Parts: sequence; structure tokens; C-alpha cells
Amino acid sequence: MGGVAAPGPYTRLFEPLSIRGHRLRNRIVSSAHNPNWDADGVISEKHVRYHVRKARGGAGLVMTFGSASVHREAGAFPDSIRLWDPNSEPALRALARGVHDHGAVVMSQASHLGHRGNSLISGRPLQAPSEVPQPVRREIPHVLKVREIRDIVSSFADAARRLERCGWDGIEITSFGGHLIEQFWSPRVNLRDDAYGGDFEGRMRFSVEVLEEVGEAVSDGFIVAFRLTGDPLYDVIGLDAADMRRIAERLDAIGRIDFFNISGGTGNTLESQAATVPGDMFPRGLYLPLARAVRERLKVPVLSAGRILDLDQAEAALEAGDCDLVAMTRAIIADPDLPNKALAGQTATIRPCIAINEGCIGRDYQGLPMLCSVNPAVAWPELDDYPKAEKRGKVVVVGGGPAGLEAARVAAERGHSVVLMERSQRLGGQVAAAAQAPERPHLGRHVAWLERELVRLGVDIRRGVEASAETVLGLEPSAVVVATGAENRLPPEAAGIHPRCITDLDLLEGHERVEPGQKVFVYDPEGLNRGGSIANLAAEAGGTVELATPLLAVCQDLDPTQQPAMMRRLARNRVITSPNQLLQPPEGGRVVLRHAWSDAERAVEADLLVFIGYRHALSGLEDELQAARPGLEVRMAGDCLAPRRLHDAVTEGMRAGKAIGSEAPPSPLRSGAKPAVQGGAGKGSIQAGPS
Repeated sequence: MGGVAAPGPYTRLFEPLSIRGHRLRNRIVSSAHNPNWDADGVISEKHVRYHVRKARGGAGLVMTFGSASVHREAGAFPDSIRLWDPNSEPALRALARGVHDHGAVVMSQASHLGHRGNSLISGRPLQAPSEVPQPVRREIPHVLKVREIRDIVSSFADAARRLERCGWDGIEITSFGGHLIEQFWSPRVNLRDDAYGGDFEGRMRFSVEVLEEVGEAVSDGFIVAFRLTGDPLYDVIGLDAADMRRIAERLDAIGRIDFFNISGGTGNTLESQAATVPGDMFPRGLYLPLARAVRERLKVPVLSAGRILDLDQAEAALEAGDCDLVAMTRAIIADPDLPNKALAGQTATIRPCIAINEGCIGRDYQGLPMLCSVNPAVAWPELDDYPKAEKRGKVVVVGGGPAGLEAARVAAERGHSVVLMERSQRLGGQVAAAAQAPERPHLGRHVAWLERELVRLGVDIRRGVEASAETVLGLEPSAVVVATGAENRLPPEAAGIHPRCITDLDLLEGHERVEPGQKVFVYDPEGLNRGGSIANLAAEAGGTVELATPLLAVCQDLDPTQQPAMMRRLARNRVITSPNQLLQPPEGGRVVLRHAWSDAERAVEADLLVFIGYRHALSGLEDELQAARPGLEVRMAGDCLAPRRLHDAVTEGMRAGKAIGSEAPPSPLRSGAKPAVQGGAGKGSIQAGPS
């Protein structure tokens, strides 16, 4: 499909682009990121197949290995790919061959983290231009000697040579996110008084030498890209947007950069770090103006990265002249076939990215292996294909939440006749309710897509139907998927409280409302998104709000890419945040809290009490079906098994739909395949070619 003019409105997006003799079949790029799948920096087979899968899906340029380290002392995290290690070469060769077999261009990011790294596991001190700790990590680094700087410069060149020797098309050198190169640029971090510090040229010297030496180390046909922030956005490193444009122009003047990759933010504070991987509280395409401002001053193409979520948005950015290439990384994680589906005119079937960072980038920042909230095959590659059923039957799916919808979709794709029963008039379950929160504008896109897919596949959707064993068995199914979800409940401590007590779902679904001037108390033992979201919703409706939790902090377990924006919004809404508060039995009809550490108690005065995270699995139908018809294939999926996260529900729904009619045991606790081992593959274990 590569190089074919796209039907419909995406002519700019599918216009080929030649860089250093390499023909990109379209302008769609998967930018570098780290899925945390590799032990000791050795590239796993799963990681290889992940990038090859994107090439098979039609991406023009596949960028790999976010923060891949060029040097043994690069301050990298344990799972960061080691470009300095010869043991990486078998996997590097396999990955390059696999991507090329599917017609895409492949490049690797390369970096040295400097003081943004971590010595807790490596036992090696961090390195930086000066003895200035990075505010997020707070670790005092070793001050680089000139001979050590020269060694790092050479290591960038060595990494480029290794990539070219292994068949790669290029390298992306990065300063983005507060890496070592940016640290040398910063007058607040670089306090040196030698040739690598002081004035602008002195602070530029390290990056200039890196580019010059890399350019000399590789052939004329090897692509060299550079990623940097177009604006740190916060006054934390002593550089602003004008400074970054000046830096880009200076680097462009060297004549060896083939394109620039422009984003925003920096890694120096929790808030500026979150801006480098903006979640759903940030505007769409927020860094396109930065890319345009840099592009207007350069002689080479510009790639823009930052919440470009769909084809229409990408096409508009190219048409407007904001950039020459678009990073659609998270969109391709959600659906790696996005480019090919667009070429085939099947845009309605593209699984949309919901941009919440909960499965992908947010887990990276928590040190967890990456997955995708809407595409389970990212973490579980065996779910990428579900062959047609050998024996087609009638499948009844009970429950129209994300687990049930996904199970129905996959079962129908495999050729089964599917009936979906949902007791309410709206599909989507609790996700549809959560999507009503104003700071999560894309959350409902996945449910809407699933509903469209069920209609396309001819699924018989029956709304407003309360399923029972009798009504389900009356349809004479060959298999049943129970995806009845969970019920939000009030905690036992709410019994006997005089003010009105409700659940978060009552507010989200519009059954209850906050009146201006009301005192609202929100209690959240969960510590994720919902507590802060409900507190903000109540405050923005005019309430005076307190958000309490038994945890050490409100929204404690919300990932670092979302947490700063949530805390900023709570502060702006003047929400009182009260951590370490343990809910006690009521006294005199009032809520009583005990401080976890002082044991001091206080009664809460409020007009409305909202309780978060008290959910009860609705699993009774499975027992009824098994009792009424022993031997019937019954599978459970989602919150009815155990109330958890969106990605759990979608994954179990996909597994159930794929397993129907197979020999796999019905219980998801036994039938679900385990994820690929996160450790690195041994030498020679990597297989080239398509995933």
C-alpha cells in the first residue's frame, strides 16, 4: 500500500517524502518511547515485534527506543535500550529487517540522561555539566570532566555507527525532556566556566560536537534527526521559546540535521515533565504552533509531536504548514493499522485513541510495562489475531460495558451470531458515565467506536433488557459471556448519616446534582482519577468542596503524566485536600474522620457526601446459568469478575470473544494467556520478519 495516493481527504498525509534518499511512503510517524519490556537494556523479542507490527500497519517512519543510552554511564534506567552494548546487535538487525520488509523507514532515538537518570539500581553516579540536582530526582550528580565529555561525544558517534552497521536508516539525537544536551544549554544547570559553559556558544559546544562527530561517523545516506522542546513552558531552566528557536537555528547551521522533532515542556519539574507527554487535560495538537515557529526558521523538515490523535487533525496540520511530518504515536498504539485503513477508505473502523495515558505513557513513568487501555494486543500480542470460528454458534453477551462490547465485537468478527443484552438504554457502562467529566473529552470515543463496530457486524443489540438465566437460556445460546459489571455502593459507614449520601456515579449520570453554595464532601479511598474528577466537577458547579482520602495524598496513584494537571485544577477550584483521613462509624448522623497518624477525630459538616470506589461485582448470573444448564460454555469478563481498570475489562472481553468455542477453560483466571516475559531475549532468539 505504500506510496499510493490516499482516497478522500488525506492527500497531504499520504504524500511521500524523501529524506537522505529514503522514501517515506507517508507523513505518519511513530515517535520514540519506552515500553519497559526489556531487562538489562537488551531488546526483547516482544519489543521487536511491537515495532514491526506498526510497519505492517502502514506507518511511514517507525522511531524506536525512547531514551536509548549511548554510554555505559548514561544514567539510563535498567530497561533503557543499550545502544553501546554489542549484545544488542542481533535484535537491532532483526528489527531493521522486519520494519523494512513492510516498507517503512526505521530510526532509533539516542541519548544520555545526565542528571535526569537514576543511580538507585545501577549504583553509578549520575553525570551532569554541574553539581545541580534535577528537581524531580533530587540526586546530586558527578560533574563531568572535559575528557568524560569527549568520551560521551564519541559514544553518540559509536551508537550511530552501530545502527547503520545493523541496517538502520537513521538516528534521532535528543535533548527533549531535560536530557544531558538540554542540561548543557541551560544557564541554570550549566554553571561551568570552561569551554563547555558560559556564553551561548560555550553552552552549545557539547551538542555541536555531538552532531559533527555523528555526521562524520556515518555515510551520506544515514538520516540524522534532532528532537528538542519548542518551549519549556515553565521558567525552570532559564530558556524560553525564543531561546529554543535560536538553538534550533544554530544546530540547523551545522548542515547535518535532516529533520527536527518539536514538542513542548521539559523534565525539570513534575508539571513540566507531564507536559512532555500531555494527557487528556491538555488541548489537542498543543505543540503545533511551536513546530510552525521553528519550521519557519529552518531549511529542513519539521516533525510535530503532541496530541495529534486522528487523521483529520493530522491532515489539517500538514495543510496549514505547521509541520512536514506528524507523530501519531498513541493513535498507532491504539490501532497500528490506522495508516492502512485510511488508505483503504476504512476510516470508520479505526480504533480511536482516547488519550488518557493510563495504559501507555503513564505506566512508563511509573516503571510499569506498557499496555493500551483500548488495544489489549499491545501487551498481549497473541490477541492481535482472532481466526474465524471453526464451528459458528449463537453467543449471548450480557452487559454493554467495555468488556461486553469487546467480547461481542470479537465474537462477531469470528463469525458467531451475537446477541448483546444491556439493562440500560445506554451502552458503555461506567466508562460512559466517567466520560461526562469535562476534563476527559476523549474517554467516550472508544465506546462509540465499539457501538459502531457492533452495528457494522450485525450484532443484535437489545437495550433496556434485564437479563436472567431464564431470558438468556430462552435464546438457546451455544455460549454466554457474562459482563454484568459492578454496582457502585455506599460504604457501611454511610449508614445512619443524615446529610444526603451518594456515589460518584449518581453525579456523573445526572441522578444527583450539586447546587451553588452547597458544602460537598468527597471521600476517595481509590486514589486514582475519579476522586479528583468528582471534586472538580462539584467545585465547578458552585460547591465548596473537601476531598479526603485515607492515602498519603489525594489522587496518590494517578500516574505522573496526569497528576500535576489534576492537582493544578483542584488548587484552582479551591478544593480542600485532606489526606490520611480514615472513615469512622458515624456519630449523631455525621461523618467522622480519624487522622491516620495523630488519631485525632473530627466530624464533617456537609450538605452532600460523595463516596468513590465502593464497588460490588455483579457475578450472580454466572452461578444461575451454571446451575440451570450445566456444561453450557459461560465466560466472565470485566468488573463482574473483580472491579478494576478499563484496560482489564477490554482485555478480558477480547479474550472471552476469542476463546468462545475453544478448549480453553471458561474461567478468565485460568484461560487468559500471560504476557510475554518482560526480560530481554537471549542472543539469537530474535526472529526477523512480520509479527
